[in-house]
Amino acid sequence: MAKRQNFGAYLRACRLKAGLGLRTFAEAAGLKPSNLCAIEYGRQAPSQKAETLGRIADALGLPRGSRERQRLFDLAAKHRPGTLAPDVAAFAGRTPGVPVLLRTIENRRLTREDLERLTEYVNTQLGKPSR
Repeated sequence: MAKRQNFGAYLRACRLKAGLGLRTFAEAAGLKPSNLCAIEYGRQAPSQKAETLGRIADALGLPRGSRERQRLFDLAAKHRPGTLAPDVAAFAGRTPGVPVLLRTIENRRLTREDLERLTEYVNTQLGKPSR
């Protein structure tokens, strides 16, 4: 799926890949079919609520922690510039060390490359494979 894809196009592509019709998917995700259609075609912004996006991801069969699920949340956040993806914001809000970490990253003015190296380091230290 394309890098510059918007939320609605990504949602529709995921829904079709999962073999779900609009009404069936809307019911499974707890949405009105008309609202879902408006979101897919960019006439309505996606929800910014982690719970709603989680229901959408679950209905699509996107596993927790998967790149696809993270992309869904990230694309939703792009509709409100300057905000974090709802799942990230929820984690940051309940995890005391995250604000300190984010302020450190900002104060050090880390580049994207620096952040990728930092991520690689953390994954290596925790014994997790790189993404």
